[in-house]
Amino acid sequence: MTSGSIGSHRAFMGVCITLSVCLSLVLFVGWRWYFNSVSNRNTLLELAHKAETRARDLEKMGLLVDAAKPVELPAPDMPTPVRQSSELEPGARSPDNNAAPYPGASSIKVMPLQENGEDVVQAVALLEQFWQVENWKDRIPMVIEADRVAALMRDFYETQNGKDPLPGGMLNKARYLIDGHEILYFSYTSNRPTGTLEVALRRGPQGKFLIDWESLVGYGEMSFADFRSKRPAKPVMLRAYVRQFEYYNFEFSDSSKFLCVKLSSENAEHSVYGYSDRTSALGRWLESELATTGPSGFKGFTLSVSFPPNAQSNQCVLIDKVVAARWLILP
Repeated sequence: MTSGSIGSHRAFMGVCITLSVCLSLVLFVGWRWYFNSVSNRNTLLELAHKAETRARDLEKMGLLVDAAKPVELPAPDMPTPVRQSSELEPGARSPDNNAAPYPGASSIKVMPLQENGEDVVQAVALLEQFWQVENWKDRIPMVIEADRVAALMRDFYETQNGKDPLPGGMLNKARYLIDGHEILYFSYTSNRPTGTLEVALRRGPQGKFLIDWESLVGYGEMSFADFRSKRPAKPVMLRAYVRQFEYYNFEFSDSSKFLCVKLSSENAEHSVYGYSDRTSALGRWLESELATTGPSGFKGFTLSVSFPPNAQSNQCVLIDKVVAARWLILP
């Protein structure tokens, strides 16, 4: 082989090696860019999923994520009469006689949550203890406003024969500042109509987070079964899953006059139909607030409801007031 051919061979090999190195670098950079893009995309999708889950959870609590600029509703025509303090059940909050027949907009701020922070660890341990304790009396120290709520717990467990919701797997943890109150929020899978169980914890007098028991069990001044059986003409506070409905009968047969909503108990075993004048401030508020519930959606409301005098049925009631567009009521 001549020296010229050897030189040409070496030159050819050099070019091939250079091309191979360049190709390898291109492939390396390309694959790295691709995997980084996939990783970033997955991260963004995960963040979007978490944000969507949090938004759904907040909506179930009756709150909006973008609540920094609350939407103001028109002022009510006239305030709805409410129960006098002498008629309240033991332990119930005294009503504001000047309150509108629907709640104002809430403000909410998302707070940072440290999974291993002392508050979160303490709250998780408290919830685990709560689920394990069988005697309701032993749970009293675990709930917020225990001095007031103890009477409600006795009524719920001993008079109403109420049952605790059973939590499934943990879905979400969050921390919020709601109307100036710091809230730890946990959600679990559940057999409730919404598919989730929401638990709110508030800071107690000693700075420790305690369970908001009333919103957890969906406490009402009467059970749905007793409410339907006794047909009280005086307003009764109930927590219910609410959605728009089309059922017009008995005293409320005029669909052009009345707005109908379905009120379901916390376990969906009982329900009644609630009505409000469509043209009233409360009727307009309900129609706007429940516009997105559709045929199967729900929102958790705390309401004041009563039967009309000489009620013709045990399933059609007046909505006197919406106390809160959620089950959590803050002081």
